[in-house]
Amino acid sequence: MKKLYERAYVFFQKYPLMISIGYMCIYFPIFSLLEQFCEPRYVIHCALDDMIPFNEWFVIPYVIWFAFVPGMVLFFLRKSKEDYIKCCKVIYGGMSICLLIYYLFPNGLSLRQPLEDKNICCMIVNQLRSADTPANVCPSIHVSSTIGILFVLFNSEKLKKYRKLKAAMLVLGTLICISTVMIDQHSVVDAVCGMMLSAVLFYLVQLSEVPDQVTVLEEIKR
Repeated sequence: MKKLYERAYVFFQKYPLMISIGYMCIYFPIFSLLEQFCEPRYVIHCALDDMIPFNEWFVIPYVIWFAFVPGMVLFFLRKSKEDYIKCCKVIYGGMSICLLIYYLFPNGLSLRQPLEDKNICCMIVNQLRSADTPANVCPSIHVSSTIGILFVLFNSEKLKKYRKLKAAMLVLGTLICISTVMIDQHSVVDAVCGMMLSAVLFYLVQLSEVPDQVTVLEEIKR
């Protein structure tokens, strides 16, 4: 077992992109199965949901998320392998926890109202709804992965010089998170839970990478 672990470690060190490819090959089938066979038993809703007006134009940042996540993952891989690994731990860890929650506590929404195809954004929203059922919504994977990426980006030592990129990604990330509730894909509760999940995971990842005092003292003595 130890040798298998060592071989896997060496393999992923040599081909780090395979971490993402391998995880996605596992994630998508499981998510699809949950969508098909897990009927929501808990309806997610709060008073704020009724106060937020529907705006179909927010489907644009919502859809951009599907390029934002792989784009930023590849950016980390190219610019900083350390941050890439950290990003994988946070966002893939978050996705895994979300899948577990969806299985143990099947949840869904009752927010979506019939929508006429009055413009292209409404048409896109209806297409999204036909492909993405109002089930398995809390925590929001859209929000948790977006926040996780922003945490890694803004706390990276090697990426400090990319100020314009950080500003642009902060704006885009904020719009993505807001979009989830503006087009009724998620409740405010889903978004908040997604943020909290990534905050906790990022803290744990950071904590696990802090060198212990004994190691630091040994390095100083050298």
